[in-house]
Amino acid sequence: MAKRKITVTIDEEVLAKARELGDAHLSAVVNAALAEHVDRMARRDALRDLLHGWEQAVGPVGDDDARDAAAAFDELEGIGFGREIA
Repeated sequence: MAKRKITVTIDEEVLAKARELGDAHLSAVVNAALAEHVDRMARRDALRDLLHGWEQAVGPVGDDDARDAAAAFDELEGIGFGREIA
C-alpha cells in the first residue's frame, strides 16, 4: 500500500508512554490506530444505515430497540457510541 507523509500532533503524554513501552516505529503505531478507528467509523455508519433501513421498512425504531442494537454493537466491537448512531 502506498504511504504518504503527513504531520500530526500527538499529546506529549501519549508519545512518552509509547516510547516508554519501547515502540520505536511510531508511524506504524499511528497508522494501525488510524486504520482501526476508520474501520470502527465504517461499522458505526453501517449500523446507522441498517437502523435507518429498518425505520424505512417497518417504521420508527424505538429508543429501547436502538439502545439494544447499539449495546450489542458495542459489545461486539468493544466500543461505545450511544444513541447518536440512530
